[in-house]
Amino acid sequence: MNRLSPQNAVGRGGWWKVIRLALAFLLSPLLGLSTSQTVCAQSGRWVIQCVDCPKQFWRMTDRSLRLDADGHPHIAYGGEDLYHAWYDGANWHYETADDSPTWVGCYTSLALDGGVYPHISYYDEDNGDLKYAYQDPSRWHIQTVDSEGWVGEYTSLALDGGGYPHISYHDWTNRALKYAYQDPSGWHIQTVDSEGDVGEYTSLALDGGGYPHISYYDWDNEALKYAYQDPSGWHIQTVDSEEWVGWDTSLALDGGGYPHISYYDWDNEALKYAYRDGSGWHIDTVDSEWVGEYICLALDGDGYPHISYYDWDNEDLKYAYQEPSGWHIETVDSGGDVGWYTSLALDGGGYPHISYYDYDNDDLKYAHQHGSGWHIQTVDSGGDVGWYTSLALDGGGYPHISYVDETNYDLRYAYRDGFGWHIQTVDSGGDVGYYTSLALDGSGYPHISYLDEDNDDLKYAYRDGSGWHIQTVDSEGEVGFSTSLALDGGGDPHISYYDFWPNEDLKHAYQDVSGWHIQTVDSGGDVGWYTSLALDGGGWPHISYHDSWPNEDLKYAYRDGSGWHIQTVDSGGDVGYYTSLALDGGGYPHISYYDYDNEDLKYVYQDPSGWHIQTVDSEGRVGEYTSLALDGSGYPHISYYDRANGDLKYAYQDGSGWHIQTVDSEGWVGECNSLALDGGGYPHIGYWDTTNDDLKYAYYFAASHFIYLALVLKG
Repeated sequence: MNRLSPQNAVGRGGWWKVIRLALAFLLSPLLGLSTSQTVCAQSGRWVIQCVDCPKQFWRMTDRSLRLDADGHPHIAYGGEDLYHAWYDGANWHYETADDSPTWVGCYTSLALDGGVYPHISYYDEDNGDLKYAYQDPSRWHIQTVDSEGWVGEYTSLALDGGGYPHISYHDWTNRALKYAYQDPSGWHIQTVDSEGDVGEYTSLALDGGGYPHISYYDWDNEALKYAYQDPSGWHIQTVDSEEWVGWDTSLALDGGGYPHISYYDWDNEALKYAYRDGSGWHIDTVDSEWVGEYICLALDGDGYPHISYYDWDNEDLKYAYQEPSGWHIETVDSGGDVGWYTSLALDGGGYPHISYYDYDNDDLKYAHQHGSGWHIQTVDSGGDVGWYTSLALDGGGYPHISYVDETNYDLRYAYRDGFGWHIQTVDSGGDVGYYTSLALDGSGYPHISYLDEDNDDLKYAYRDGSGWHIQTVDSEGEVGFSTSLALDGGGDPHISYYDFWPNEDLKHAYQDVSGWHIQTVDSGGDVGWYTSLALDGGGWPHISYHDSWPNEDLKYAYRDGSGWHIQTVDSGGDVGYYTSLALDGGGYPHISYYDYDNEDLKYVYQDPSGWHIQTVDSEGRVGEYTSLALDGSGYPHISYYDRANGDLKYAYQDGSGWHIQTVDSEGWVGECNSLALDGGGYPHIGYWDTTNDDLKYAYYFAASHFIYLALVLKG
């Protein structure tokens, strides 16, 4: 939160607001808000919030769905965290089983203890560990089972008669198939097969004696393999050695303890099924024509196989089952690209239940069949949000952010007030919202420029008391890239942008009472990427941008009563990427930008003596996605991305020189960042968390806020 004046503090809610500000600072660590080291030559901290943070999940296994004692589905899934969802017959319920800061929850495999309590094996992707979570009446319990090297992909879990877990999984470091089980003395780990590169796509089942049976893939021999244990030890067989067979295996044992395996034949793009009886192995092709990945197998009470799988050719979820008359195949869901990561279970009546992933919508879905046909539900939704952020602060210091919802291809807008964050979808008319630029008018209403990718148009949206209004500004060719928006004294919009095709020009559009007016600013080659626009006191536009060809320079254009004027600011190599422009009190330009040749963050400013260029940060590959603001004393503040470390960084200058801080280093964060300074000169940054596909927001809370608050409280 920013520093407030006494009048604003009272006006925005009085003493409660002041007290809440102090509590926010004191309690932020307890509330899970991240902090960094002291910056700005003040005693304080960075506070980091997740603004729009949909779940991330994928790569569920064939055992991610199970039915409880009442026949209701439970699903384990995850990516950034490990989740458990279950249905009670009327509603879905959700819980987070493991919210470790590491990337956990892929390759989930679920079993229910007594048909009630969930047990899940899964992969910790950041640490390369096999993990196991289980729930009892008190809470969730988390264990790391194996951390020797990179282990834990392709997990498959089963519980024995005593409720103890058994897990098959892949050891990526040693390219081996491994097996772990727990008994009263603890965990025991075995390497089952290490001959060559083996052990992916594992599927585990326990026989009546509690012995493990595992199907898996042999990369070296491009074959389907099967391993089982009995009192004499492990036994390994090659089931199918036709070229490139054995992906996405799913194993079940029949009443006689014989194995049945469904799997993908990559070479023939077919779904195959193998089973063993007293005479040996038998192999069928169930479905062909580019089908059969993301497979799950279950056997009914008569021992007949039922298989869920993905149809690559049609991007559908399919289901096959066998009866005495042969195989029968149905399309369950064809609503987009659906059917990834299927998991199948049969209820007491033999009806199939399938969980699966909807790739188009980033949804976890569930389909079940009964006498009236198939019924489909969306269980949970994920998303990829936070691209192309643009941040502005209102008069009360509250943040407003425009950005892209990459999952739904929408333009979104988030703002914060005293009650928290609020999120709106502004434009959902196709693939829209790229290169957003946000400005607030005198009443605090948002205005956004952006690219409509579907139509290659420059668009503009603004909100007033009646809602959102959307306009197409320029539709001549492929236009609207690298937009930058500013409002003049009358509240009218000005937009700089790149005309990608056919002209490769820098353009400027502005609106007045007579409508929109469009100008070509620079057409001297391929110019106009990475535009940044500011208006001076007279309302005249100033633009920084990149001359991509033929000069690879940083350029600057401004307009006055005599027309447009263009200058080359920096021509020392391939420079001028990710420009950000601000004007000081005297109307002189200041620009931050990226030096591609040297991988440095650079800053240039103009005064009466000319242009002055500085290298701000040269530690590694730094300086992409720059965003610049000037404080009340005219000193520059810059947020930017450190690609070498995947961090969001912040640099500011004072009388003693440049100071550099890392704001956020949790994962790969900091692309598409946008900076604004509040009334006290403190930085606020909106940015994209690439690791978690989230929109995040960081602001600096200084100890001087407390001194100020104390004065306010004292009166």
